[in-house]
Amino acid sequence: MKNSTGIPPQSFRCGAVNIFANKKMSVKTLYNPASLSKPELIESFVVRTKNFEKIFSDIKSSDMKYPEKHFLIQGQRGMGKTTLLLRLKYEIENSPDLNDWLLPVFFGEESYDLTSLSRLWEKLLDFLDDALDTDGEHFNHTEAFIDFEDYEKRCYEYLIEVLQKNKKKLIIFFDNFGQLFLENLKEKEKRRLREILMHCSEIRIVGASAIVLQDLHDYSEPFYEFFQIVRLDGLNKEETYQLIERLQEKSEQKIDLRKAKGKIDTLAILTGGVIRTLMMVYQVLLEDKDGSALNDLETILDQITPLYKSRIEELPVQQRRIVDVIAKNWDAISAKEIAAQIREDGKRLQTKLVSAHLAQLEKNNVIEKKQTNTKNHFYQLRERFFNIWYLMRNGDRRDRRKVKWLTKFLEFWYDDEEGMDSFLERHIERLKSGSYNSKSALLLAEALADINKINTIILDQLMEATLAILNEDQKPLLNMGQKKLALATRSFKDGDLKRAIHILEGTKEKINSHRFVLSFFYFLDKQIEKIRPELLLLDDVDYEDFDFLKQLSVLAKDPKLLVDVLNKNTKIKQGEKDLAIGEAFFEVGEYDLAENHYLKAVEAGEIVPYKHLSMISFEKGDDIRAEELMVSGFEQGAVKVSDLLEFYEFHFDQESEDKSKKLLELLPKDNPYYNFYHGLEIFNSEKFKSDKFDDAILYLEKALIDFDKINVRDIKFTQLISNLLFYNIEVSLDKQKLKSLLERLEEAEIVPSFLKVYAAFGYTVLGEYKKANEFLSSDSVLKDSIELDSLGGNFNDTILLFLAKKQYHLALGLFTKNEVLKEVFKPTYYALMTLLKEDYPNEVIKMGEELNQPVNDILERIEEMKLEYA
Repeated sequence: MKNSTGIPPQSFRCGAVNIFANKKMSVKTLYNPASLSKPELIESFVVRTKNFEKIFSDIKSSDMKYPEKHFLIQGQRGMGKTTLLLRLKYEIENSPDLNDWLLPVFFGEESYDLTSLSRLWEKLLDFLDDALDTDGEHFNHTEAFIDFEDYEKRCYEYLIEVLQKNKKKLIIFFDNFGQLFLENLKEKEKRRLREILMHCSEIRIVGASAIVLQDLHDYSEPFYEFFQIVRLDGLNKEETYQLIERLQEKSEQKIDLRKAKGKIDTLAILTGGVIRTLMMVYQVLLEDKDGSALNDLETILDQITPLYKSRIEELPVQQRRIVDVIAKNWDAISAKEIAAQIREDGKRLQTKLVSAHLAQLEKNNVIEKKQTNTKNHFYQLRERFFNIWYLMRNGDRRDRRKVKWLTKFLEFWYDDEEGMDSFLERHIERLKSGSYNSKSALLLAEALADINKINTIILDQLMEATLAILNEDQKPLLNMGQKKLALATRSFKDGDLKRAIHILEGTKEKINSHRFVLSFFYFLDKQIEKIRPELLLLDDVDYEDFDFLKQLSVLAKDPKLLVDVLNKNTKIKQGEKDLAIGEAFFEVGEYDLAENHYLKAVEAGEIVPYKHLSMISFEKGDDIRAEELMVSGFEQGAVKVSDLLEFYEFHFDQESEDKSKKLLELLPKDNPYYNFYHGLEIFNSEKFKSDKFDDAILYLEKALIDFDKINVRDIKFTQLISNLLFYNIEVSLDKQKLKSLLERLEEAEIVPSFLKVYAAFGYTVLGEYKKANEFLSSDSVLKDSIELDSLGGNFNDTILLFLAKKQYHLALGLFTKNEVLKEVFKPTYYALMTLLKEDYPNEVIKMGEELNQPVNDILERIEEMKLEYA
């Protein structure tokens, strides 16, 4: 008989046995423990001993003179249900006190013909013929009952008659009791079976099921709370230890069990304590020297595909989608997170609906719930091997979900750096031996690439060694170019720029992305001279890389490089090339060449770069032409209202105020710069403490929200933060808002020195002196503070606030770092020395008498600031 997949059930169940025929006996038990001999199964039975003792003790102590209670063993696939049933059967057969009157019957998962109650009686009569050696007499007797309406009843009564006549009792060990038998019965048959089992003392059932049977939990069903449930949970740490100990008895490669508690705990956690998975992972990862075991894993996954595939296909559509999300996530995930990833006709699935499906999936042992201290619990697939299969068969290679399970295992197993390094060294040597299975090497390379704690140098060596043993069809699957890029990026993020450059320089077949990233790394490493030769080797640049190329040429201060690269480019139109080249020359301040290329671009039909041409005119001193270009651009729709407002703000003073006000009237309220420019206009024209000035702040605070929505972090953002900082320090000190603004300032793309000084002042007000000192002590700020009078004043005020807050040594550090500061801010320096007179008694003596009054004034100002910024 074949199942719905067309695969003979026995070969389907024995896939692992065929594959591992020449390997350890333990692996045979993965899918078909019934294939083991009685002595082999008894010998290998080292876990589930408590469950065995509980059930067998009940069997041994009862003589079945009266109807006995019936058992149902529940647990997900691979938990040892079949093995436990067989162990009970064999123990009865080996017990003289039992085997002369109690006959154990085993119906395995291949008993697909048990589709009715009458068929059960037929099979039991057939079994009795074998057990009593009656040559088919009892089964053949059922011929006399055919065509009778009460056929099933006659078969049952005859079965009981035979048992009583021979003084025998039956105990049926029924694997997959629910799906292969109980669910096939009609409602009438279920009720009859219940009545029989309640009153019959000749038959007893010990069933097993991988799913939760609704008949046992629904009050309206015949078998509601009928069976005594024995639940098989995942092996605990002690049981896992016992299993590993037995597996190691004949293993070639052994681990020191005394030192390996952590590793064994890892096996228990990662596999969920599923016996089948434990044995599989142990075999694959501990005894694998040439990659053949990992390759066998692929074969086993192929063998069990029909089983797991049918398990998925049996689920309702929405439950199938939920399982897909959970499986691909691997780690436990909340109902809310699941709902966020599923759409139904363009709408998110409701969390309540997901929760309802999760409850059903949990009942059916497909998933398990991980309790949290809130209502938001987490869910993962109960059978982790099923999860492994799902990822291997349905994962997306681009994000390496296919090998996430293996990555997790390796991370856990080699949880210390020394252990991981040792494993990698052995693995690389095995790869270099030339005898390692290439398919397995590819799988391990994918897994190891995701482990962050591996040194990129070793990982680079591993990838090269893996590539060397792959055939031509497999090499593209390794995606070596992408791996090299990822390694280089990791090295860069880890702070090893030299290593990142070395990896990319050693990449044999570079593509454009390698050359772009390598050129950027050259810029960071101040190897500017290497950027040009690298970028000249680019193939035709695509549109998506066009802007990056332009930026690299600007960073290298070599716009001519952009010209040379684009001259051989066939994908980009000449007008677009000239426009980009013009922008590059503009960025480095070569305005004549920029203007020349801009005009060529315009002639070729490209949009007129009004803003840049206007700025070029302004730089040449032609303010009238600059304004004409901006206004023309505005009239043509190429320059936004906000751009023209910015032009008037930064290029003109009072005479442009009327123009700005008229433009503000044209600015629509939904424009992201509406609040910004309205607030700015009031901010610049009103007195600080007027009612209208408060309106300006409201506008500017709304503008901050607007900028967040469109992710603006440019010069406007800096200006906005600057104005709000001014208000929250000078006008209305709000420390909470001040802290938020200072944190936002660090998001800005450009922070000028004056604003860094102001930020330092703000951090000092908040008492975050270390942060304030970081801003003040940067070389650019110290240099600008000395050169610029206005900036110097702000710098001096911040030092005074340091002194008011008694941060004397931080202030001294600034003067020590740059001796010129002592000259520029001499009165402040001697005020500091006055405050530190006990520590530096001779320093203040150097001060000339002409500084007595200025120093006293400063000391008074420090006292005032103590009160102002208490």
